[in-house]
Amino acid sequence: MRSTAPLVITFLIGWFMVGEYFIPHWRYHQWTQVFLEWGLILAAAAFVLGLINLVQVNLPKVINREEDWGYKLVMLASLAITLVVGFTGGTARLEDGQAYRWLFDYVFVPLNATMFALLAFYIASAAFRAFRARNLEATVLLVAAIIVMIARVPIGEDLPLLHEKLPQFMNWIMDVPNIAARRAIFIGAALGAVATGLRIILGVERTHLGAD
Repeated sequence: MRSTAPLVITFLIGWFMVGEYFIPHWRYHQWTQVFLEWGLILAAAAFVLGLINLVQVNLPKVINREEDWGYKLVMLASLAITLVVGFTGGTARLEDGQAYRWLFDYVFVPLNATMFALLAFYIASAAFRAFRARNLEATVLLVAAIIVMIARVPIGEDLPLLHEKLPQFMNWIMDVPNIAARRAIFIGAALGAVATGLRIILGVERTHLGAD
């Protein structure tokens, strides 16, 4: 029963929500909106469960002083401070000068920017490996990347005979082949999402239930 009931609920709710795109009746849309609101409530509850799990996993490691326990201590302390500051002050906590706003603007935002800045080095490393002209496809990718990079920097504007044609060719690359490839990727991702949704609704995919 513990494994069957979630599958039955998923099957019924899944097909009911699929009907929102095919049944135009206003009453039906009212019911789907109710289910969507309940979904938001369940998602909020999942955040609470994630918070509890985070503490349960990391707190024993800090107490036992396992490997990297100092980083986990900083994480738990930051979590506690943010929770306390976030639950005090009411709506005024979002105004300038408040502790919650200060934490967000001067702690979270710089750390977030630092993490994304570090990704630039990984992207540069991946681009260096991908742009090696080992075959025809890699050569085309390399040539297109060089054209786009040169056309986007000031040195491209000073090249003789190419300062007018190069930006036009760069715009063609970005508007035609690039857009076509992106659309193909989006279509593939959408088909994958539909396939995954059908597998979950039909009970074929059970990893979300903890099954193998």
